[in-house]
Amino acid sequence: MSAASPSKTGSLPDLRAIEQLTLQALTAARAGDWDQVDACYSERAISLASCAPDPALVRQLLSMDEEVRQAILVAQAGLSGLLAETAQVKRRLRRLRENSGQLASDSVTIHREA
Repeated sequence: MSAASPSKTGSLPDLRAIEQLTLQALTAARAGDWDQVDACYSERAISLASCAPDPALVRQLLSMDEEVRQAILVAQAGLSGLLAETAQVKRRLRRLRENSGQLASDSVTIHREA
């Protein structure tokens, strides 16, 4: 029976850090903070490269990854809906310009002050 290599076996704090990064990514995904999700996964990838988590932790990480994936799918669906709505508004504005005598190619800029 051979002993596990220290470079491939993660210490308990390392494994907890990996779990914590995944939880942070999940929380950020639920909040729509995609830059934070990316940062957490990047840091987690570096940590995972230096250790070998046990199968139970791997299953837990995969479960949380699936929740992040679901949050991504919800965000994508929301963005698709907004893009479709924006396209409809653009078509309506184009028709209004055409009906009011403006050429469709005329550039119209709408400024919005916060």
